[in-house]
Amino acid sequence: MNSNCRRKLLLLVLLSGFFGWVNAQQPDTAVESSFIEKWKKIGAQETYHSEEKYKAGRIAIRQQFLIDEIRATSQRAKIYLRKGIDTLAVNGILDNAEASVGIVNDGVFENTGTYQTQRNLTVSAAILTELLYEVTKQKNLVVNYTRNLVNFRDRIDSLSNDSALYTFPKDSLGIVKYINKLRVVAKEIGPVDTALDISIANIQTLRNRVELMVFSLGSSLEEVERRSNELTARAFDREFPDITGPVYSSRPFPEIIKASKAKEKLALSFYVHDNQGRLLIFLLLTAALAQLIRSLRKRVSESNALQPELKDKRVLQRPVLSAIILAISLFQFIFLDPPFIFSFIFWLIAAICLAVVFRGFISNYWMGFWIAMIILFVLASTDNMILQASRTERWIMLGLSVIGMVYGSYILLKGHRHELKEKGILYFIGFVILMEIGATFFNVYGRYNFSKTLLISGYSGLVIAILFLWTVRFINELLGLTSRLYKHPEKRMFYINFDRIGDEVPKIFYVFLVLGWFILVGRNSYAFKQLVNPFIEFLNTERTLGDYSFTINGLFIFILILTCSMLLSRIISFFASEPGERGNDSKVTGRIELGSWILLIRIFIISTGLFLAFAASGIPLDRITIIIGALGVGIGLGLQGLVNNLVSGLIIAFEKPVNVGDAIEVNGKPGTMKSIGFRSSVVTLADGACLIIPNGDLLSQHLVNWTMGKNTRRLTVVVGVAYGTDLKKALEMLQQILTTDDRILRSPAPAIAAREFNTSTIDIELFFWVNQLKYALEIKGDVITRIDAAFKAEGISIPRPQQDVYIRSFPKQ
Repeated sequence: MNSNCRRKLLLLVLLSGFFGWVNAQQPDTAVESSFIEKWKKIGAQETYHSEEKYKAGRIAIRQQFLIDEIRATSQRAKIYLRKGIDTLAVNGILDNAEASVGIVNDGVFENTGTYQTQRNLTVSAAILTELLYEVTKQKNLVVNYTRNLVNFRDRIDSLSNDSALYTFPKDSLGIVKYINKLRVVAKEIGPVDTALDISIANIQTLRNRVELMVFSLGSSLEEVERRSNELTARAFDREFPDITGPVYSSRPFPEIIKASKAKEKLALSFYVHDNQGRLLIFLLLTAALAQLIRSLRKRVSESNALQPELKDKRVLQRPVLSAIILAISLFQFIFLDPPFIFSFIFWLIAAICLAVVFRGFISNYWMGFWIAMIILFVLASTDNMILQASRTERWIMLGLSVIGMVYGSYILLKGHRHELKEKGILYFIGFVILMEIGATFFNVYGRYNFSKTLLISGYSGLVIAILFLWTVRFINELLGLTSRLYKHPEKRMFYINFDRIGDEVPKIFYVFLVLGWFILVGRNSYAFKQLVNPFIEFLNTERTLGDYSFTINGLFIFILILTCSMLLSRIISFFASEPGERGNDSKVTGRIELGSWILLIRIFIISTGLFLAFAASGIPLDRITIIIGALGVGIGLGLQGLVNNLVSGLIIAFEKPVNVGDAIEVNGKPGTMKSIGFRSSVVTLADGACLIIPNGDLLSQHLVNWTMGKNTRRLTVVVGVAYGTDLKKALEMLQQILTTDDRILRSPAPAIAAREFNTSTIDIELFFWVNQLKYALEIKGDVITRIDAAFKAEGISIPRPQQDVYIRSFPKQ
């Protein structure tokens, strides 16, 4: 209790005592009134002093809070200024963006030549889009930094302008102390305050530059898109005179080549930089495919029944090249809206790899055709990367289209069709002929943009088609071999009965082939993008259901990620959980060790996939948690058995009372643990049958695990000798039989003992240990055979069970 409170209480006590004494003495009324007025005055003064002191205390507390908060805010601002942003890096990005804009403008807004080209506008739009994305990212960084600096400035100013800071104490000593405190605070925050002002001024200048760049890029992109739409609307209109007509003003061809090279290089560098994560994923998937094919090839080479497949299946001949072809054909779709030069590099790599795979497999005639198509594809693609029109290029285009038309017609009419491995190639050769005929016609009559689209579509369509046809063939070969090689309970995971269809490719594969081919070929046309964009907008349009907002694209992503995680989980289980065998040294061969962790790996993959699916689709996890909590009671009551088996599976995976590949006994039936799943496990019995046991039952039963005992097992043989046999000699013979067998362990040592006198024999029991559980019955049989042979050689008889029957007769009485 402070002194002020104590003084008030003491005053109240005195007053109450005084008035009590006055009442007791019954004084004069005037005297009483005088005393009362005096004490009231004293009370009023004390009240005033107490209130003033209370206000002064509250003001002091408020002042200290303000000073502490100003110091803390200044310290946070100082740390934030020290971290800051790299304004030099931002200015460097802006400088590079301005230089890149100069490259983009060349041929679009400057040096336009006689007519605009669709390829030039497409590449320019791609570069402007990447520039706009990068500069917008820098703009957001600068805006956030500016906003935080202004918040610090505003916080310090608002604290400094609080009226409590300028309420001084009543006494002079207090005023001096308080002013000294303010002077110290001012010295502390002064440098930070100045630095904030300077930083805000500097960052505001940078912000103005960034925002101006964003506006300029956005305007340029809108103008390029407008011109592209106009060209698409006039796709069949004449753009130039006939190829033999007069030449109007045109840019020199070397300048066009130089400008096109700079622009294509810029588009490629931007796209690679923005898709580094996807490229890393692509490389990892390629490496995983190569490892999978190598593993499959090794298993096929170890299988006597499937060794002839090594010569017939091209996918196994060159695993790395086959993996590259498969990865490019299947996973190139993860790259959204790539520039043509990026796709060209991918297709060229795959085409060269396929040529190497073809060597020695297809005839020289069709090998020459493939090499010729690769060369024509490279020439047509190089021409497609020339971004401005010229008469020189038109003649080059005419030559390429005529060569493709003539050579394709020759192959189609007089080709060695009986040597062709994939008959579907003939349809795409016809496609090339039609495209090149159209390219020739429209080029001659001045429809440059449409002619160029047809030219590259023909050659790229053929190359992509052949890559896809052989990709389908490779996939079919891999799945067919896997189906025959892995005798696995999940063989139906592919949903294709390869035993029924043989080597014939399932029709569903060709459906995906045609769909993917249309998408890749259609990318060369700007009109294709105009058709696709409304569909993309439909997928990305935000929809509301109650309080929840979602997009169709988000739902697709959710389903896709979840499906991929489930499929990956099953593939890993399919290839990795096939049990190997335990050799004579009891060491594990095959993939037993990996198989023991398969359940945990599958749980991790599915859990990660589920989390990523929710995160990518934008579904709020808090609502999912509420739903799961509400369903928890129902799951616990209605699915007790299922939950029990799932939890038991986790216990088996972590505690490992049994591993994949262990030799076990279940209900007296010997077998090998084949796989451990989510709900149930599979045991291969000695007779070849697969016993499926729920995980809960596997833990609750009396399970015998021979592998945990290092595969050692004690065997017992009981042999009986006739009465009168020399037991010492018989025991020595039995000891020699056990010690001369190398398969019987020396430690623990074998033991022999005469057990008991039986009805017609003296029973001798042999105990010995073996560490080859697989051959335990064979060893025991060999021991019995050797005992029988040795006893016969020494004349020791093993009596058969016999009984003496005594017949007694009684008198009739």
